[in-house]
Amino acid sequence: MKKKLALILAGLLCIGSFTSCAPSSPSSEKDAAKGAGNQPEMVIAVSENQKEFYQVVISQYRKLHPETDVTVEIIPWIDNTPTEKTEKNKKAIKDMQVQIMAGKGPDVFLLDESDSLLPDMVKSSYNGVFLDLNTVIDGIKGLPLNQTVVKAGEVDGKQYFLPLGYRLAGIAVADDTLGDFQPSSGQPDKFLKEVAAHAGVESFRNESLMKWYLPGLFGTPVLDYEEKSVTVSKELQDMAELLEEGSGITDENAPELPDVMTIGSSNDEGFAMLVKQSFASGTDIKFLPFPNGEGGVNAQVSIFAAVRANSACASQAGEFLAFLLSDEMQGSTGWEGFGNVWGPSAIPVNNNAVVPLFQYKFSLGTEEYQEDAAKKAEELSQLTQQVTTARFCEYENSLIYQTVFMTDGSRPVAERLENLKDELRFYFEE
Repeated sequence: MKKKLALILAGLLCIGSFTSCAPSSPSSEKDAAKGAGNQPEMVIAVSENQKEFYQVVISQYRKLHPETDVTVEIIPWIDNTPTEKTEKNKKAIKDMQVQIMAGKGPDVFLLDESDSLLPDMVKSSYNGVFLDLNTVIDGIKGLPLNQTVVKAGEVDGKQYFLPLGYRLAGIAVADDTLGDFQPSSGQPDKFLKEVAAHAGVESFRNESLMKWYLPGLFGTPVLDYEEKSVTVSKELQDMAELLEEGSGITDENAPELPDVMTIGSSNDEGFAMLVKQSFASGTDIKFLPFPNGEGGVNAQVSIFAAVRANSACASQAGEFLAFLLSDEMQGSTGWEGFGNVWGPSAIPVNNNAVVPLFQYKFSLGTEEYQEDAAKKAEELSQLTQQVTTARFCEYENSLIYQTVFMTDGSRPVAERLENLKDELRFYFEE
């Protein structure tokens, strides 16, 4: 499992300066703004964690649109090891932030949870540096997108960010353990206890995984940008206290199942492995998503797109994003020909892409179980329709993790959370 705190410190490795799609008035700038063969150039910054998938999409887009020269900048993942390379990349992040605030930098951003360039996505939308995508994404109208997740990128009626994928947190349980039992608890802490009691276990092997995703389990945000307020609910505090009672990052004495897991994130391969093993053993694996405290399930946006507000490539960017989300690339036939290239480590926002994605993951290396993989993929696809709220949660997740689980454990959790609220009292004015 990659350490989430390290993911928070990931960032962009930018290269010098970036050109725009349309020429400026000075002739030297005209030349700089053109790609090979005097074509307009669109610069796309791509997260390293998603580069294999995006490179396939970009290659296809280039073939369909030879009139636009596409340049790709890779956003490296940083593990926070104290090396010269790490320090260089951290400086590059700061330089890129300065560029963006000055209206410069890449035209399109394809980012994920590992990027520290925009640690607080929602707050970034108030800076005026990103384009309202409603003006350029007519091409996505009619696509079978999960509209609840798409709306997570909307602020005051403007779509500054376009969610591309998301993750769900839950508990994996063997069907023979689950039986006819259906959890009735609407709050994460009570849900965790209820499933543990039914399964007859004292703890889950990866229960502490939820420390990294705690606020993201809930449908209501900690940071309210409209009211400019910070609210830590009693339910969130209860879950934090329950997790703090756990023993370490993992409990090796706990059984393999049931266990706390995520699907649609960089560490969801554990669930895929369990499912693949179950085909041979005949043990069906069920996934029970955490309740969001509001009668549904919360989706945590983990990959998304944005376009620079003053980009001369705005129309091309909108066209590219529509192609990225299309059935052609992500839908019912979108995974054909991908070979051994894994799809994005997220549940696709295109509903038609969910079954092909999971079927591909569950059948890779177990081709004789194609029918079983398809059945399990369809089952998970139905689970995604339980999503009733969706949010950008990464910044809140990191705040709560550092405040509760990386500070003096002798103080009560309630006191630590109250101190966080005090520290953030001027956050919305910064």
